[in-house]
Amino acid sequence: MKYCRKCGMLLEDTHVTCIRCGADVTLEENVSMYPIEVMETIEEENKRKKATGKIVAMLIALVVVLVGLVLFFLYGFDISNLQLPVSGLGTEDEIETLDEEEIEEEEPLEEEEEIEPEEEEEEPVNKTFKDDNGVYYDYVSEKDDAGNVVFTALLPEDLTVREMFNDYEGYSDRYPFMFNFTASDEDNDVRFTYLSPRKLWYKISDTGKSRSNESDITHYMSYFKYDGPSSYLDQLLAQSYPGAKLELKEENDISEETLAKLEELAKEKNEELFGDIGDYGHIGENTTYANMDYEFSGKVYKYEITLKDKNMLFCKYYVPSVAFNIMYANPDNNDRGTLTEWYNFSIVCFETGNEDVYDDYADAFDVFVANALPTDLFMYINESYSADIKNAVESGTAPDPLDQTLLSKYGSAYSDSETLDDFDGKVMDILRSAGTCFKDDDVAVYLPEKFKIAYYDKEKNKVFMSPEEDEYPGETYDELTQE
Repeated sequence: MKYCRKCGMLLEDTHVTCIRCGADVTLEENVSMYPIEVMETIEEENKRKKATGKIVAMLIALVVVLVGLVLFFLYGFDISNLQLPVSGLGTEDEIETLDEEEIEEEEPLEEEEEIEPEEEEEEPVNKTFKDDNGVYYDYVSEKDDAGNVVFTALLPEDLTVREMFNDYEGYSDRYPFMFNFTASDEDNDVRFTYLSPRKLWYKISDTGKSRSNESDITHYMSYFKYDGPSSYLDQLLAQSYPGAKLELKEENDISEETLAKLEELAKEKNEELFGDIGDYGHIGENTTYANMDYEFSGKVYKYEITLKDKNMLFCKYYVPSVAFNIMYANPDNNDRGTLTEWYNFSIVCFETGNEDVYDDYADAFDVFVANALPTDLFMYINESYSADIKNAVESGTAPDPLDQTLLSKYGSAYSDSETLDDFDGKVMDILRSAGTCFKDDDVAVYLPEKFKIAYYDKEKNKVFMSPEEDEYPGETYDELTQE
């Protein structure tokens, strides 16, 4: 039996021409011992020379089976007598007719050898609950009187007494809306406090009275004595603990990144003050200003405070701030001196009367510092109300009070697409730089360096964090991605 290479017709060995297409089948190039499609498969596989021995063996075995099936159906050939030849290409007589250079000999397929199926990838094993070294915190958000979320924080679970005090009457042309937030345990043995950003002024006149601890209602300027970056904190402590002995035990910079961002903001603002700033400090239209110097600080202060009754307090405070000292002179009123414009971007406090408890909450304070943050909406409200104040001052009228109606108006106007001005944008970068950001679509938290993972339970408003990367608080928590 043979096949016509031209049309694939199966012919008897005695045929000299193809009974279908008339091709001369006495010529070797017009004849195939196999069906055309089979021969083409063999030739293609030989050209590629890439198939493994097992795959080639399988293909040739398929060829033999096909030939046997054709013979069986046409002539009743008993295929049960067929044997796989040593080469896997045909019978011994057929092997002699094949061009040895065209078909490479392959290793025989062992009779009992089976092709093993590819192993399926194992599905990932569920994580095992483990929280031996991690801690749980409450994710806290606070609102103003109109329901605007203006503050968020992470707090230890046992600090359950939480209060928010809003101040809508701040005399400031940058942060007229201010608030204080406190959290403590039920026995008030531990207390965390947060104060929102403040802008303050301090004026020392060479020819008149210095101004501090008072307000210029006409121009919405609050004066407070300035004596270095910690001066506001020193005065707050003196007011909070009258007659107490204040002893500064340590002071440390919170991070190099925060200091770099503070310096960047201070330099930019300093350059602005060298320009045409008009009646910047509202001293008079004919005032000349000369920028003198600037300061910035991002320190954490540790105090020991001895009260009148000899009880001790162990405290920590974080105060990021910048200040600009400006010389001024006004010939109209024969006044000259220095004007200090200064900002505390937050004051974060930790106080306890027990030194052991102080040590227990050291990590918690670091977490609170990194996450006690005003929201972008809070900054937007301040910017909007500051613009209203400026317009009112220029027109010689009193601005509308910052009440629930006005807060609702600002909140409705705000959207995530709103951007803060350049100054406040950099302030927010400074405040967020005290930790590494972990976030998802619902929440962003900032963790000190020791923590490697964070999870969030949206229903419970709980954050789990751990220094161990393999800890897992359970399936109700979604893992936060580190930025």
